[in-house]
Amino acid sequence: MTYNIKLRRFKYEDAEALAYFCNDEDLQKYLLLSKLPYTIDDACDFIKYAKDCEESGGEQCFAITLDDNVIGCISYTVQSGCHCNSASVGYYIGKEYWNRGIMPVAVKNILEIIFQNTAINRVFAEIFAENTSSVRVLEKCGFVREGYLRNGVNKDGIVHDAILYALVR
Repeated sequence: MTYNIKLRRFKYEDAEALAYFCNDEDLQKYLLLSKLPYTIDDACDFIKYAKDCEESGGEQCFAITLDDNVIGCISYTVQSGCHCNSASVGYYIGKEYWNRGIMPVAVKNILEIIFQNTAINRVFAEIFAENTSSVRVLEKCGFVREGYLRNGVNKDGIVHDAILYALVR
């Protein structure tokens, strides 16, 4: 199935959609930071953060759109120091869009942005080991499992294993 998936920078008008999607326990289960309830004010704060980062060169956040409607977020962060040739990537979409083949398209789009606009030659993702959906997304996009991080993530006081995936240009 073909979808009209595009990435664009966030606008404040996206706050309502973000608040709607992020107000879901299942979606937040695998996000490093979680906040429930997630309000429109929280979404506006995130959009301000995204805009500030765009200007400062920090994390680069993009709205994932389907037919021009915001359905999620994808971002990359260029690493520093001796790791400056690498970038991490993170993403989510609203629950009603899961398992429809949308996220691999969004990941391929962000890879295109990264590789066309930066000198980055390695993109990696660190995901919760139990997040099998994200494993499938990364593998569909050509990422290779590089490591298993025992007790690698502490979220809300609960320790989880993580998996490191990477793609080299």
